[in-house]
Amino acid sequence: MVKALGRISAVVLFLCYIAATIVESNFWGNLLSPVVTLIAASSVFKNFYIKQKVKLLKTSGLLLALSIYVWAACDLLWAFFDFVLKIDPEQVELITYGYSMTNVLLVGAVFLYLCYEFRNWNGIQVLLDSIVITICVFVLIWVVFFDQSIRNIIEVQSDWSSSLSICLDVVLFILITIWYFSIRNGMIPLFLRITPGGVVLYIIADIGYYYQYFYNSYVPNSLLDASYLVAFVLMAVGGITKMERSSDNGKRVFNNVGGKGKGILLIIAPVFLILFKGIEPQYLLILISTIMFYFMISSYIQKNIYKEALLFKEKQLNGELEQRINDRTEELLQKNKELDYMLNQDLVTGLYNRRYFHSHLKEMISTLGETERIALFYIDMNKYKMIKTMYGNYIADKVLFEMSKNLRKLTHNDDHSILATYGQDIFVFAKKVAYGYQEAIEISEEIIQLCSNLYQIEELEILVTLNIGCSIFPVDAKSEEELIKHADIAMSQARMLGFNKAMAFDSDLGNVIYQKNKIEIMLKKVNFQEDFMLYYQPQVNALDKSVIGFEALIRWKTKTGKFISPNEFIPIAEETGCIVPIGDWVMLQALSQLADWNKKSTTKFKMGINVSLKQLNGKQFIHRLKDEIERLSLRPEWIDIEITETIQLEENQEIRDIFEDIRNMGVSISIDDFGTGYSSLYYLKNLPIDRIKIAKPLIDRIDKDDFDYQIVKSVITISKVKKIKVIAEGVETLEQWTCLKNLECDEIQGYFFGKPMPKNEIEDKYIGR
Repeated sequence: MVKALGRISAVVLFLCYIAATIVESNFWGNLLSPVVTLIAASSVFKNFYIKQKVKLLKTSGLLLALSIYVWAACDLLWAFFDFVLKIDPEQVELITYGYSMTNVLLVGAVFLYLCYEFRNWNGIQVLLDSIVITICVFVLIWVVFFDQSIRNIIEVQSDWSSSLSICLDVVLFILITIWYFSIRNGMIPLFLRITPGGVVLYIIADIGYYYQYFYNSYVPNSLLDASYLVAFVLMAVGGITKMERSSDNGKRVFNNVGGKGKGILLIIAPVFLILFKGIEPQYLLILISTIMFYFMISSYIQKNIYKEALLFKEKQLNGELEQRINDRTEELLQKNKELDYMLNQDLVTGLYNRRYFHSHLKEMISTLGETERIALFYIDMNKYKMIKTMYGNYIADKVLFEMSKNLRKLTHNDDHSILATYGQDIFVFAKKVAYGYQEAIEISEEIIQLCSNLYQIEELEILVTLNIGCSIFPVDAKSEEELIKHADIAMSQARMLGFNKAMAFDSDLGNVIYQKNKIEIMLKKVNFQEDFMLYYQPQVNALDKSVIGFEALIRWKTKTGKFISPNEFIPIAEETGCIVPIGDWVMLQALSQLADWNKKSTTKFKMGINVSLKQLNGKQFIHRLKDEIERLSLRPEWIDIEITETIQLEENQEIRDIFEDIRNMGVSISIDDFGTGYSSLYYLKNLPIDRIKIAKPLIDRIDKDDFDYQIVKSVITISKVKKIKVIAEGVETLEQWTCLKNLECDEIQGYFFGKPMPKNEIEDKYIGR
């Protein structure tokens, strides 16, 4: 709207000026002329300079705008001397020279534009066009303007400023004519018709002025002056058209290769001569001879251009045929390279993959010298799955890529090492060495310093921590598989010590494998009633710390009185299938205990029962749960089934159907350890769940680590949108509880409120109160 009003105002001012020149009003003419000229100059400056991207054209546009600005300045001085100082402006040399400067700047602008336009044109044809047009123009000037008299030239030269302006007008006309006549192919955009038209009108007006000037017939603020302003306005309109018509702003395709084209217009020169001076045989002969010479030479040049084009196309076709043959020849080699890359490279990090690493490590072992060893470093990036959950695959992959760039420094100028991606967030590094465990640990710490960092990924800052296990061949292993396995075991032990920890394999770690096998055998012989027991950990309201329920936690006490941690035997029970009878026993014991406590207590507690996904397969679990609820006269809303997050929740439709059946019974469902495994917002959006339990690793540093704080905040916020309750596990300090309470977490569980306790301690502390 503002733009339209501005243009309407400019048009009104221009029309007012035209009216002033018609009535030859000095006052209004002197007042409006610089205003309209400044508006035109500003438009040219904006569209031909500011918005132009090509450097040479930008300079040309600047000179064009300056030429109009100089004219406007001279108009202002004219008005000042006329109105204020009462001095005839025509007698002021500053104004006269200023107007001549417009011609100088216009010539510069047009010349730079032609330099840009002609750079890809045929130079010989351009030269021929220039010579012929120049001859025709100078013949006409000599005969028509100077009337074949040297005296007239001398009279014009007596006023050097006027002479310069006239010469520049002639040069301008020749340059524009050369450009226009040389275009033999392509459509000239509208703005390139309007803008040169304005320049041509300026030349005509300027020649007309000097004609009146020499014959003392010039009248200020007449229609002649209006012609100048119309010329400037046309240049401004050309700039506006250039910006507003996208087709005009595109790449132009016209050139000076083709037929006779506009060269036929050279015949205008002898016609013009006859009209103004009649038959002048000698000059008419010069013009006709020049034009005939032009057509002959131009025809010869164009034929050569055509032949060169044909030769170029022939070479191009031959080149294309040769290239196709080469492409066909190399295609199979390229395919083999791509296949080799896909087989041996990891697509995310660009490092070698597991397959290639195994084959190369085997080769390193086979060529190992008697005194040489191979140190293998098993590098695990922590919190990768949480990063993937919160920010998506793209950001997670970028983190892996940035970390791989740092790891590449380990193999720089080292032909006796190899670095590879071994799993989604696992890297392995093997190196021929001659040192022991202490040096290996030092290298591990160097790797941690190299890669454990705050990574800037787009707008995010993501803290990465590592754990590293290392093993040495042949000290710790006799094969590449064993070497990797032992480094993996060492890494797992390092993870238990915390983040950014490294550990070397030793024989004690080998006992871990033995212990696992031992536990597997003991599980097959365990007596549930004698060896297993349930502990219960309170779950409290986050705001008032009132106990709302308990989580049933299994404990295993062997006949020797030694406790075996659930972290040790539960994964093994999952692997062996023992988890199903164990889970059924836990559910029956917990439901019986819940029924007993809720009979004794005025508060109706809720019982959280951990259930393995393997228990949910089929319909037996649903039937067993229904039977127990009816047998014990339990209300379904007192029961909460806790499922540890796993990828199977997303992939198994049958399990999701069982979830629906459980909820239809009135029993609630919680996702346990949310944020440590395969956490996905998919759970919150698509699974029928009532509560998520944020895992302890996310809570441990919530009051110190902003990354963990923001993750927990995001989970709580999204959960509230879905009306899903959130309980935080592992709360051990007042500061952690304060953070969670401020984030409006619903429920809390952890040592700060109560440790897991046997049923008698729970009863003494909470039941019947």
